[in-house]
Amino acid sequence: MQYPELNRGDKGDSVKQLQSLLNRVGAMLTADGDFGGGSERGVRYAQDIAQQPVTGTADEALWQWLLAQPEPYSKLASDGIAFIAAEETGGLGYYDKITQWPHYPGQASGITIGVGYDLRFNTDADFLATWGQHLDTDTIKSLQQDIGQKGTAKRANELKQQGILVPFKAAWPVFVHKTLPRFYELTLGIYPSLETLPDLCRSVLVSLVFNRGSSLDGPSRKEMRAIRDILASAASSDLNKPKRKMLLTDVEDELVAMQRLWGAGSGLAKRRQAEANLWRQGLHAW
Repeated sequence: MQYPELNRGDKGDSVKQLQSLLNRVGAMLTADGDFGGGSERGVRYAQDIAQQPVTGTADEALWQWLLAQPEPYSKLASDGIAFIAAEETGGLGYYDKITQWPHYPGQASGITIGVGYDLRFNTDADFLATWGQHLDTDTIKSLQQDIGQKGTAKRANELKQQGILVPFKAAWPVFVHKTLPRFYELTLGIYPSLETLPDLCRSVLVSLVFNRGSSLDGPSRKEMRAIRDILASAASSDLNKPKRKMLLTDVEDELVAMQRLWGAGSGLAKRRQAEANLWRQGLHAW
């Protein structure tokens, strides 16, 4: 295999392949074939993990190391996982500036750490089992106070002032080995045909449940119920692939329709649009 040396400003299929490989280890990149600042940050991050010279240039040593890394979670491809993680954290740059500290996303959330781990909706036992090997004792004790509690910006600031933070090197393995599998199963529970869908489409539905939970009850969940019904119709054994794809295009509209809940311009409305775009991309590539 060729190992092209790549730097910021490069473009093309080799860059796209590099970005997908970087996503295996948590770079959280959009694999668009454009080596920009985010890709350079991803290269530096990977070189640091690999204990290689941190240059920002993708050289043969980095290529070989990345190719030896496994896919982080077998049921979703790295680019789909990167999408979910980036939506939860803002990407590597934002994580280092903001998300590495305990934060309060707003609304019904609790204090949240790592890649979307909400302390309000997890038990003390799960928290210890999930994070006990990754965080020091003082950090664990401080965060235990927020288990089951609604978050506030004041509390998030208190924790930051205490110096409580979660390095991304700890957040990524917790996400791919603990949190992501749990939400995949929750998604499969309400959308049983999940595993018959294109990979990026599976990632969209896991992103949706990761953000909104798996409840289908009440008027605020009518679009999620509509998606369930679309998927059930498309799963019929009587349909050929073109007809299935035609039915599945309606999921994009339901994702966009959810924006009514938060209003145009809000972070969650933008996330639904990003999911809709990725859904369309997944169907197009199928």
